[in-house]
Amino acid sequence: MANRSPEALGDFIRRTREEKGLSLEDVSKRSARYGKKIAASYISRIENEPTRKVTTHRITALAKGLGIPPAELFARSEGLVAPGGESQEELNLVTRFRELSPGRKADVLKIVDLWYSEEFSQRSPRRRSA
Repeated sequence: MANRSPEALGDFIRRTREEKGLSLEDVSKRSARYGKKIAASYISRIENEPTRKVTTHRITALAKGLGIPPAELFARSEGLVAPGGESQEELNLVTRFRELSPGRKADVLKIVDLWYSEEFSQRSPRRRSA
């Protein structure tokens, strides 16, 4: 896979919002459920001004309004994630895992261990004792 430059924060926000069928006002209202509301007009400025710097408080409010983990939006705001590819899948997995309850984390780890064991056993030739 060819390296692609990271997706601009505003582009990611617009794409996510549109994929979820949310208006700017919807995101604004949803952000208010978790603390300080981020204004729809400010969200529009973030989407349309690629050089705009966004504070951590607004990133958190925006992530909550979009229904995504704040860690994912922080990583994107720093340009650490390219659109598509393994880095995005890994980021999604890690950020969502961090938000799970301890019991759910244990369940996920059991499932991953099971899948890993199956995958590893299929790749490794079995040796038979003489």
